[in-house]
Amino acid sequence: MTDADPDRGPDGGSGSDWPGPVLRATLDALRARGAFDGVRLDRATVGTAAVLVELVGGGADDAEGQHRASAGLAHRPSGTSPSPPDDLDGLVVPFADRDARDVPLGERAFAVAALNALSVPFLDWRTGDPMALLAASVSRITTVGLFRPAFRKFDDVEVRVIEREPVAVETVSTPPGVAVQAFTPTETAAAMKGADVVFVTGSTLVYGGIERYLAAAPASATVVVVGATASALPAPLFDRGVDVVAGAAIADPERVRSAVADGGCGTDLHDSGVRKVYAARDAPETMDLQSGT
Repeated sequence: MTDADPDRGPDGGSGSDWPGPVLRATLDALRARGAFDGVRLDRATVGTAAVLVELVGGGADDAEGQHRASAGLAHRPSGTSPSPPDDLDGLVVPFADRDARDVPLGERAFAVAALNALSVPFLDWRTGDPMALLAASVSRITTVGLFRPAFRKFDDVEVRVIEREPVAVETVSTPPGVAVQAFTPTETAAAMKGADVVFVTGSTLVYGGIERYLAAAPASATVVVVGATASALPAPLFDRGVDVVAGAAIADPERVRSAVADGGCGTDLHDSGVRKVYAARDAPETMDLQSGT
């Protein structure tokens, strides 16, 4: 769906621990805030790379008398054929079963997109690309998922990519001086060792396993969760050591809907009504993204 959401999750879609504590904490926090009150599903759109959920209702109407609307995106795993649910309850039902590991990936994508849409009224995003905050002295980066912007920002940096499927590093386009190494999930400890910055792609929220990667990140590293799929309440991620959540805000739902339906992903969506946004545990003007403080 974006560079931050690879076609296949680093765990290969097994998701044995899905939905996991992060998503459950997000759902519980939204319920505590009354996010479901008066809200209904308006429409759901399935693209080849993403799904889009649009909600209406809840709270006051806008200045033109229209019901308040919100929308959320999520990565659609390749090889899935999800059917849009009929209502909001159908969107979040995968979370109801505390042993939901067998929920199909397509249904998971819709559930995550619904949490992103439900979160919109409670978010206070900063506009911009947090990649610009990274200290120039970063020398070692670990990415969970093939997050290509990590290859393009720096010279003389080592990038370690954790993916279940083999990554042909010789085919990855990088600036001069950038060295890329590939690791499997079972080699996570080695891939994380000594990392200055760890990027965890939002698609891990769909595939499952995000908690394991967050726990494996070095305490001294800055941890960034990236991708439009990671656009819900950031507090459950902050509580687990994440420094920055780099998500997406839908500025023009109609354009985004059309782009998703046409198979858009990555820059296609950023050029079609999706804004890069982020939330940080510390103010960006004082945060050192090399030390994570």
